[in-house]
Amino acid sequence: MKIIKKLLFSFFLLILSVFLFLLVDMTNIDKNYLNRSLIHIDVTNLNSSKSFRLIQSIRNYYFYYYKLLSPKSFNKRWSVESHSERLKYPEKKIIYKKKKNLSSNLYNSDQYANSSSWHRSHGNDFSTRFSNLDQITPLNISNLKLAWQYKSKMSLNSNQEIQANPIFDEGVIYTPDTENEVVAIDAVNGKKIWGYKVVDGIAAKRGLVLWKNGKDKIRRLFFTNNRDKLFSINIKDGKPLKNFGQNGYIKIGLTPLPPIIYKDNLYVVTTDSVIKSYNVYTGKINWKYKVNKTKNSFLFGNFKKGSPWGGFSLDEKRGVFYFTTGNPEPWYVGATREGDNLYANSLVAFDLNKKKIIWHFQEIPHDVWNMDWAAPPILTMIKRNQKNIDVVVGITKLGNTFILDRETGEPLFDVPMDRAPVSNIPGERTAIYQKNIAIPEPVCRNRFKQEYLTEDAKNSPDIIEIIKNAEYGFPTPPQIGKKNIQIGGCVRWAGASVDSKNNILYVSIDQNPDVIVVTEDEKNKFSYTHRWELFVDQNGYPGVKPPWGSVVALSLNTGKILWKVPFGEIEELKKKGYKTTGTFNRSGLTATSANIIFASGTLDKKIRAFDSVSGKEIWNKDLPSPGSSPPTIYRVNGKDYVLISAYESGGNTISSFSLK
Repeated sequence: MKIIKKLLFSFFLLILSVFLFLLVDMTNIDKNYLNRSLIHIDVTNLNSSKSFRLIQSIRNYYFYYYKLLSPKSFNKRWSVESHSERLKYPEKKIIYKKKKNLSSNLYNSDQYANSSSWHRSHGNDFSTRFSNLDQITPLNISNLKLAWQYKSKMSLNSNQEIQANPIFDEGVIYTPDTENEVVAIDAVNGKKIWGYKVVDGIAAKRGLVLWKNGKDKIRRLFFTNNRDKLFSINIKDGKPLKNFGQNGYIKIGLTPLPPIIYKDNLYVVTTDSVIKSYNVYTGKINWKYKVNKTKNSFLFGNFKKGSPWGGFSLDEKRGVFYFTTGNPEPWYVGATREGDNLYANSLVAFDLNKKKIIWHFQEIPHDVWNMDWAAPPILTMIKRNQKNIDVVVGITKLGNTFILDRETGEPLFDVPMDRAPVSNIPGERTAIYQKNIAIPEPVCRNRFKQEYLTEDAKNSPDIIEIIKNAEYGFPTPPQIGKKNIQIGGCVRWAGASVDSKNNILYVSIDQNPDVIVVTEDEKNKFSYTHRWELFVDQNGYPGVKPPWGSVVALSLNTGKILWKVPFGEIEELKKKGYKTTGTFNRSGLTATSANIIFASGTLDKKIRAFDSVSGKEIWNKDLPSPGSSPPTIYRVNGKDYVLISAYESGGNTISSFSLK
């Protein structure tokens, strides 16, 4: 009897120890939150890998006994969703456009553009990435020659291409390089002035911001290390500002993006969906705001609900901070994250004075296609009834462009919605409706069709085998036992350039379809894994008809595509007479008021210029490697320059071009 009591007592102590271990790991104490209690206990706070393994083991036992003891309730929640029930809903719905009480126009077109300074990656706080500098024109662009080059080698601490759009002010370029430094470069001759070494992480992965309106007259440069640190350095000498946090940096949580600065405060949104405010001089925390406060169950809360990593923009006059969010995780199966997954796949507006979210617009509820808002929102204006109105523009991986009223988030064009299919994955509950907009016209093909197949693909045994038993991407969810062919994902982190005077958006896209395969996790119940396969023909080229890369001009007033031209060439196909294929590209483009678009990032390692009125290519030059970030346009000593960063495995080269 004593032995049994000892065993029971030992078992009780074991259970209690496990419970206390998990409780401690789930507990977070933080007094800085505006919308959360001081003590916060939630499964999303778990940090220990042992905790995750314990939770997974408990989940498996939970499913076993839940099914055994309550089969009816279990089947209602964890069965395959009913196709017949879905058909009871209307086939179509519409979100109607806003017609009255539109946002007033507080800015003019010149304020949306860049001229003397390019103080933030993507140009300015509006993220328009558009230049008013007009010396380089279609008539003289043939005289555009290389002015200088800056080269850096690959650092042991960095294996990433330079994705940050370089910034410029008062004759100096500021940019990260592949030696994991942020460097200051003389904008006339390309000589390095100083460098600030980042020891860990990736220096300024997605950008930098320069701030020079401070009361102490020190011009500051801010950037992150793509991990948990935000740096503040003096741009005069590249030295850290020691009174900012701990010797020039503070720990803020994970984000690749530079902050927004408003009223002497820094604002960031970390990838765990927390808005944070800090004093711009000292780095002292002001407050935190949890974007997604959805309550989690003990067993189903350790997933992300849409990391904000696409970018930020600021309307300073309204005091509103805009950011885009990513897709929730797990990516391709959402069985453990029921509902629309609030704020994921969205554009969100946050009032910095009232300290609250004032609206959000979600493109894909309950995303299971990994199609997030990867690019920063753009603040600009459009014309309605012969009047200018302020809007925010979001362009997504699906190639959709949403033009929203800046103050309410309501669309300025009707948004049709289609009834979406169900999944065959147990426990999955897909959203009933998904958006299928026609205007603004999508800038790329975002739903695969067999008619897109190339002749080579039609004759490829591998492609034929895939097609036999495949679903065709959004809005059809990935299925167990079937491959899912996706053709979206055409607009990535570089986003677009916007001419606010003429209300035109310019964007570079690519079309490289993938095949997604979802399989069950044999060890863990209702858990799944996935893998990608390239959808290519027997020659290794994309299995869909070209162009595989394009530059597109879209009217924001009408929602109509003005022109679309191939972007890039493949040498082997060019020799065979195929000159209009376009290629994979990522680095983005920048437009100017002189009717020129500069673009790079194609596999043929060129920087190109297009006439922004006609789309005709009017100039190109070879680069040592494909461009890896959007071009920057700047003027120094009365001369205009075009700057492009190009990445290769050994390092990167920054090239500056000017008229000779």
